Amino acid sequence: MFANSPESFALHPDGAPAGAELGLSDLTRNLHLLGADYRVVVAARSPAAGAPVLRGSVDTQELRPGLVLYRTLVQDLCTMRTSNLLHPGLKLCMLLNGRTELAYGSRHLELGPGAAQGEAVLVSLAEPDRFVREWRRGRSERKVTLTLRPEWLAAAGIHDAAVQRFCRQHLAVAPWRPSARALALADQLTSPPPLAPGLQRLWLESRCLDIVVEALGSVAPQPLVSPVATQGLDARNHRRLRALRDFLDSGAADGLTLSAIGRQVGMSAAHLQRHFPQVAGTSVIDYLRQRRLLRARDALERGEVDVAAAAHLAGYTSAANFATAFRRRFGITPRQARQRV
Repeated sequence: MFANSPESFALHPDGAPAGAELGLSDLTRNLHLLGADYRVVVAARSPAAGAPVLRGSVDTQELRPGLVLYRTLVQDLCTMRTSNLLHPGLKLCMLLNGRTELAYGSRHLELGPGAAQGEAVLVSLAEPDRFVREWRRGRSERKVTLTLRPEWLAAAGIHDAAVQRFCRQHLAVAPWRPSARALALADQLTSPPPLAPGLQRLWLESRCLDIVVEALGSVAPQPLVSPVATQGLDARNHRRLRALRDFLDSGAADGLTLSAIGRQVGMSAAHLQRHFPQVAGTSVIDYLRQRRLLRARDALERGEVDVAAAAHLAGYTSAANFATAFRRRFGITPRQARQRV
């Protein structure tokens, strides 16, 4: 249940998590990496000692001192509320499938399709505080959480004044909306390749660092990217491209040609092809395709559309091609996503 193989984060054909049934004792293994004092706060029916409370996979790893990766692909087998005391640090939580209700101290958050917070949150814990998770029998979640403790931030040499100011504000929440590339990287973290342990740790760390760079960029006055990455792109054009990314996220660019999209920010198609990957990690067309797939998935999971309408929403004229792309991206079929309603 704590293995690093891709199979440990598999899905059943019906879209529910595969894997072992887990008891409360399974959830406290390696808890010292995140905090302590794990407890059941409220339960409709208190689970018996050793009784299963989750089905699926849970994994906690410290990739570097102070950099902790926590991955879950689980289905709640009971309804209750649990809590544990977290160490100080930054908490970067990304929900890839399902829905979750949680709280960091007095900050109550909901992640999932249609939720105000969206798919991700970046929270600062300047001091130890309690984390609370609400459990709902039958509800599933696939989630990646990164913890950046103060010693890791110091060792990484992150001395940006805005980031340090954010770290000092207890329970501050950053206005971070992950790019399609960041979501794709988080998705990869839940299905790593079968590498030797040392190589796999490096593989996981490389994806985590890319996500961290983007997330911390949401609290820094300028995006935290290397000088090489921004070569040939001044601050004004960088702001233009970030505004364009927001335009693509809105859905207003669906159906537009690359030239028409470029006119929205006064850039040529060639300029977009060359520079847009510097702010999004992928081309305009690939970014747009990924965002449309995400919107189609959200609409399916909310029960707003059937599979044919979701294919149209994602820009596919062929339902078969849409299903292939959807399964490659999310690991389940469109029909399975809709059955979660």
